[in-house]
Amino acid sequence: MEPEIVGKRVIKLMEKNEIEIEELADKMELSVMDLKDKLEGKEEFYIDEMMKIKTIFQLNSSDCDEIFFQEEVETDKN
Repeated sequence: MEPEIVGKRVIKLMEKNEIEIEELADKMELSVMDLKDKLEGKEEFYIDEMMKIKTIFQLNSSDCDEIFFQEEVETDKN
C-alpha cells in the first residue's frame, strides 16, 4: 500500500476523532516529526504502530484492513 494513501486515511481518522497530531504522537510514543513523516507518506507505518492506532481508535480488524491494506479504488461519478 502506498504510504501517502495510508497517511491520508490516518489523518481522516484523526479528524473524525478530533485528535491532534501531538496527542496521537504521544500516545504512539513517537516524536511529532516522525508521525508527520508517516502522515505525509515519507515513511511507512510499522506493524506495531498499526496496532497502536487500532487500540487508540478502538478499530476492529476490518477497519484496520481498510486503512492500512485496501487498495484505493477510483470511482466514476459521471
